[in-house]
Amino acid sequence: MKRKETKLLWDYLPVFLILLGILLSIYFIVPKIKAVIEDSIIKNAIVPTVSKGLDNIITVIEKDAQRVGLKELFKNERFREWLKDKMSIFLNDDVKYAYILYFDKNGKLRYLADFSKEEKARYWQSYNAVDDTVYKAVKENRTIVVKQRSYTDLWLTLIKPIKENNQVKGAFVIDFSISKLREIQSILDRIKEFILIVSGFIILSIIISIYQFIRYRKNLSKMYTDPLTNVYNRLFMYENLDLLKKYNYTTYIVDIDFFKRINDTYGHDVGDAVLKEVAKRLKKCIREDEDIIVRYGGEEFLIFVRSNPLSENYKVDVIHLASRLKNEVSRNVIEYNGIKIKVTVSIGVAVCRDDVDIEQAIKMADMALYKAKQNGRNRIEIYDKVLEANDKSISIIKEAIDNNNVICWYQPIINLKTGKVIKYESLVRIISSDGKLIYPHQFMNAIRRTYVHVDLTKKVIEYNVNVLRNNPKISISMNLSALDIYNEDILDYIDFLIDKNISKRLTIELLESEDIEDYEFFKEKISRIREIGCSIAIDDFGSGYSNFTHIVELNPDYIKIDGSIIKDIDINPRSIAIVKAIKYFADELGIKVIAEYIHSAYILRKVLETGIIYGQGYFLKEPIPFKKRKIA
Repeated sequence: MKRKETKLLWDYLPVFLILLGILLSIYFIVPKIKAVIEDSIIKNAIVPTVSKGLDNIITVIEKDAQRVGLKELFKNERFREWLKDKMSIFLNDDVKYAYILYFDKNGKLRYLADFSKEEKARYWQSYNAVDDTVYKAVKENRTIVVKQRSYTDLWLTLIKPIKENNQVKGAFVIDFSISKLREIQSILDRIKEFILIVSGFIILSIIISIYQFIRYRKNLSKMYTDPLTNVYNRLFMYENLDLLKKYNYTTYIVDIDFFKRINDTYGHDVGDAVLKEVAKRLKKCIREDEDIIVRYGGEEFLIFVRSNPLSENYKVDVIHLASRLKNEVSRNVIEYNGIKIKVTVSIGVAVCRDDVDIEQAIKMADMALYKAKQNGRNRIEIYDKVLEANDKSISIIKEAIDNNNVICWYQPIINLKTGKVIKYESLVRIISSDGKLIYPHQFMNAIRRTYVHVDLTKKVIEYNVNVLRNNPKISISMNLSALDIYNEDILDYIDFLIDKNISKRLTIELLESEDIEDYEFFKEKISRIREIGCSIAIDDFGSGYSNFTHIVELNPDYIKIDGSIIKDIDINPRSIAIVKAIKYFADELGIKVIAEYIHSAYILRKVLETGIIYGQGYFLKEPIPFKKRKIA
């Protein structure tokens, strides 16, 4: 999974392991290095130096022995004193033993002289050594160096043959320690200690890193999981888009029908129980290891199903799974605290296509879902050529946004008693590249929940702010959807563009919509708009599932009665009753009421009979482009 967080110690684990491997290798190589250094110093420095001094003494001994022989020579006291004096240059604290041996006629080694500081042997005393190194040196007529290591020191035994009349008859033996090597050994031991300390630190770091990784995985699971439904959340999807793009997925969007009504009727506890149960039922229909389910919105679930689009039965399998998802949710009622609720879902599906990436597939599935909801809900729709044509219109809208071909027309809202304009409702229009005018009903559904919708909203805000800035005597009413209100970027844009002089002349019209998922959060956003200084209007009130309680909570400045009610006020008594009820309710709360869709003199008269004094419609004045003629 991709991660946004700062690098963990775990991320450096390969470096730790490599470094640990290098250090441990060095640790085990150090003894070999030490041996190489020892051999080099012994061979090239110590032995040649000592050997040269002994060779000079041996030369004198061998010369004098030619006259009287070695045995008789060492009986001479003057010679022994001379030899002792010469040996004094070798006798220091590092010398343990120094002596000269001789083979008697029986081949037994005897002492001719012993220069050792302690335990000196007498002249002609037998040499009782266990090893045969001296015999080897005499037999082979060569100098031999023997290394002897104690716990703390390194000792060298240097054995040099001595000749009598060109025949080897004895040996000069000197046994000494090497202080320089002790120093080197000390340095290398410190290096080993340092390596052990660093290795211990690295091992500790690895342990901490593993612990940190385990904790991170737990936190990551929490971060990527919706706490209510226990499925993945949108953050997981956004941070793993690259992973999703590697495989073929069929994309399903599942929306719980009339979920807002469930929340409003039974409360959020029941709504939460419904969400959890629906998520549980959806998970039963998919493969745990291959498919992915994400809580995409308040009551929407996004499902990615690993698929093989080349399979002969691919399309049949897609429809079969969609039907299974739909039927699994609606098969049994959901019970909570004695409340039984029949839940249905609408499903939009985008099949796998080589020319479509995962973001486009989500958008396509969302368009199919919107079609399913428009066609009565509790149904399945698959993205098809009709929707694809609708999708292509998105590129036309995007091109218009990029080329500043987004404009607004304005329809006046009039005081029906005085005939004066109190404000203008802003109505967005798009000018295509060939100069044709495109109306909202032709493109708004296509760009719903896309980044293009956000860009378009910003353009509309910018356009209206410029009109207000250049016309200080007019007021404007501008439509924003619930999705716009939830978008912090759009609210920041409004706050950035307008000042108090403009905000007091700007009304934000909110659509009474199923997109309002969480009224508490929605109220917070409305409060921010009020803080900016704008008025609030509820648009299309009376259509769909209108909630008087929410009106009380939002406390708007205006309620606009939906045109579908006003247009039938002349022929439908129930429409008149609804309008009067809304008017009475609004008067009690001090909210101004605006009647939309006044298309005839008779409708106007009926509206006035209800007591409503504000209205708009083609009979009063049609929408006009701002640049065509003066609107103020």
